[in-house]
Amino acid sequence: MALNPCVKEILCALGSAVLGGLSGLIQAQKVALEALIASFEAQILALDVLNAPLIIARNVALQALHAAESAAELLPLGLISTCADLGDFNINVSTALASTEAELNDIVDRVNRYLSFRAELQAAVDEFNAILEQFSQIELTIQECATA
Repeated sequence: MALNPCVKEILCALGSAVLGGLSGLIQAQKVALEALIASFEAQILALDVLNAPLIIARNVALQALHAAESAAELLPLGLISTCADLGDFNINVSTALASTEAELNDIVDRVNRYLSFRAELQAAVDEFNAILEQFSQIELTIQECATA
């Protein structure tokens, strides 16, 4: 993102002492932001390592959920109604499926929350990097003003 031309006009009108102080302030802010970015990126990396097995578990859970739903639909209701044993079997499968489905949905929800938190951290890192870029552009403009 390029700076508005008025930034250069205003900065170049300032004295060298003010430009030097402003440059020092920007450099200090850049160091602080870079440290914050490094911290967030370390948290993202840690989350990626911790979440890898959870993501695998979520994918397995989703596959198991889909397979269980497909299996529950294998016995046509018309046939089940004519055979008590199949009716009991169907009730047992449905009960087990409901319990398993709740547990699998819990795994999926938990992993999705972790991934959402990771996305928030990444968004913050992206925002901080944009601010760093803006600081760098202002710093470059200050240097141009000082050498003009």
